Amino acid sequence: MTRTVITLLALGATVAACAESDPRPETDAGATAETSGRQSTPTAQPRLVIGSDAGVELVAGSDLEGLGRFPMASRPKLQVAGDGRHVFTLQSDAKEVGVVDAGTWSEAHGDHSHAYVTAPSVLDTTFDRGTSYHAVSDDERSIVWFDDDGSFEAFDWTGLEDDDVEVQRVETGAPHHGVAAPTADGGFLASYPEGEEAAGLLVLDAQGKETDRIDGCNGLHGETHVGDDGYAFGCSDGVLVVEDGEGSLIKAPFEGSGTSTLVGADDSDVVVGNLFSEQDAEMAQRIAFYDVEAKEVASVDLGVEYSGFVRADGQTVALGTDGALHVVDDESRKVVRTLKVVEPWTMTEEFSDPKPQVAIGGGFAWVTDPRDRSVAVFDLTSGKERERSTLEDVPTSLVVVNSPA
Repeated sequence: MTRTVITLLALGATVAACAESDPRPETDAGATAETSGRQSTPTAQPRLVIGSDAGVELVAGSDLEGLGRFPMASRPKLQVAGDGRHVFTLQSDAKEVGVVDAGTWSEAHGDHSHAYVTAPSVLDTTFDRGTSYHAVSDDERSIVWFDDDGSFEAFDWTGLEDDDVEVQRVETGAPHHGVAAPTADGGFLASYPEGEEAAGLLVLDAQGKETDRIDGCNGLHGETHVGDDGYAFGCSDGVLVVEDGEGSLIKAPFEGSGTSTLVGADDSDVVVGNLFSEQDAEMAQRIAFYDVEAKEVASVDLGVEYSGFVRADGQTVALGTDGALHVVDDESRKVVRTLKVVEPWTMTEEFSDPKPQVAIGGGFAWVTDPRDRSVAVFDLTSGKERERSTLEDVPTSLVVVNSPA
């Protein structure tokens, strides 16, 4: 495994990811053998990557069969790479980022796709420069950010297939809890701090040299793609949208509220975010729809706090403390279904405490519950439970890989 590192300095930075709707009929066991250890499958085979204090567990999305269990140095946060196959394991306590090959992927072929599976594995490639919570990918590159020194490492994620990446390291000289993202012109956006918090973005060229700054996003946290080549970043008073190197702020729908988690969707000009407020605790029961094109925002009151939200198939789904999935139609921005999936639970003061998690795709929802170490798959229209299984370890995070979006 070759891992070449090119170190660059951001000059002027002076502050310190053929669809099938039902995952059950076709399973990994029905794969047809091919060369290079991979097998072709009639349809895409979704797999779950589930984090825990022990590491990660791989589970088939169809029948929830266990496919592998890999130990990690510390509890991982999970981020899917741009290829929709590999998953970054951000082990912040161990100051290490690893990569899991989920072993399921689809390749575009004209007007359809070919689907493949192979055994899941952990790559030799690691990133261990410091504490990391964010890995961001576009159509070509991935970036891992390190809080300890405000640096990031960028690379072409196609190299993950051969476990062979050439890394470009950029140092901003500004340690803080931040994030960096690749831009369509080959450059980068990287957060910079004021005090201890991220407050705006550096615009960097392909060599890591600062060409501009975008101010006006105090408490910058959370990012997602929007439109063709744009990004949205959460701020203490709304969302900062960056397109073609220019930034604009869409204010949150309520005075004194902000957004810190964002989820986009392919070919959509709308990003969905959480809402928070130091003055109004009930703000945590709402989600916000930021329309980047119209520069408008609308909120939906779920009536309960939630562990997180995900988007697919024109829907946003949040798992509430009432134990229900709250399904919001992205177009009408109304709750269209409420589906009971687990027993009610209580939001704890520690954000990192294990809590129920949800992932969706192809009309199905996968839900984990740390109280009984369970994972289950539900029909997202009827709420009917299709399968249920017990995990080896207490689940703390969940992503689905190679599922129809």
